[in-house]
Amino acid sequence: MNLFKYQIDWILANVTTSRIKYVAHLGDVVDHGDDGNSQEWINAKNQLYRLKDAKIPFGVAVGNHDQTPYGNPMSPGTNSGYGVYFGKNVMKTSATPWYKDAYGSSNNSDNHYDFFEYGAHKFMVLYLEYNNPSEALYNANYEAKVFHWADSIIQKFPDRKVIIVSHSILKAPTNNTANITTPGTSTQQGYSSFTSQGSKIYHNFKKHKNVIIMLCGHISGEGAIEEMIYKFNNGQDSTVIKSFLSDYQSRPNGGNGYMRLMRFNLTKNTLSVKTFAPRPGANILEEDADSKFTVKLFE
Repeated sequence: MNLFKYQIDWILANVTTSRIKYVAHLGDVVDHGDDGNSQEWINAKNQLYRLKDAKIPFGVAVGNHDQTPYGNPMSPGTNSGYGVYFGKNVMKTSATPWYKDAYGSSNNSDNHYDFFEYGAHKFMVLYLEYNNPSEALYNANYEAKVFHWADSIIQKFPDRKVIIVSHSILKAPTNNTANITTPGTSTQQGYSSFTSQGSKIYHNFKKHKNVIIMLCGHISGEGAIEEMIYKFNNGQDSTVIKSFLSDYQSRPNGGNGYMRLMRFNLTKNTLSVKTFAPRPGANILEEDADSKFTVKLFE
């Protein structure tokens, strides 16, 4: 738990100097879902609520390990854990103005969206629950309803750049296995392909020209994919969705406390990624090619 604490400590200490506007958790905030495991949820909320208390906008994706049974996207799969500590009645308050709303009319917050602003740009962070077609408990009807809701939300706010966060979007890269076997030694960016859920998400939401980034975890490794998508305005305009996988669960200590800082430079139109593990004293840096890099922000 010290590693989780160090991460939150670093964010709180650097929120001003690093201009931190938003914090995203990519899912699997616990290991055993709702399965009589309240202590894991209490541990998680004790750390993440420190962001809430400091009024730092944040959101948590629902991973398969946050569900009971694993891979079940339907209620009551998250009612006794995620719903208790990150449900709508906790997150949609006057103290959390970044949190806007969620799919459905109950306390369920498994699929929700947040707002933040940076410079002249407005952003939406849209969270989609783990619902993978490769799982026995995949629910296509639920997926269709959630996608319809999410489409309507994106269309409602065309002035906002959209970042989609879902636990499973990208597979581990096949061209670069160094980030798993010998992390920190990669000489090239790892290029991924979509998981079955990631493919569904990409092909549904690529029609929205304001969707620019997708973030995920679930599978060990660091990978990325950039897709030129959909032609708008009779083929005269297009955009690119950039997707990033960052998952360190195979490292020592369940990830060794690695996290990422994504810097938006609006003047240079760049997105720079820094990977590090906060520690008291000097942080542990990972600066190989798939851990520290810069790409265009808007295309």
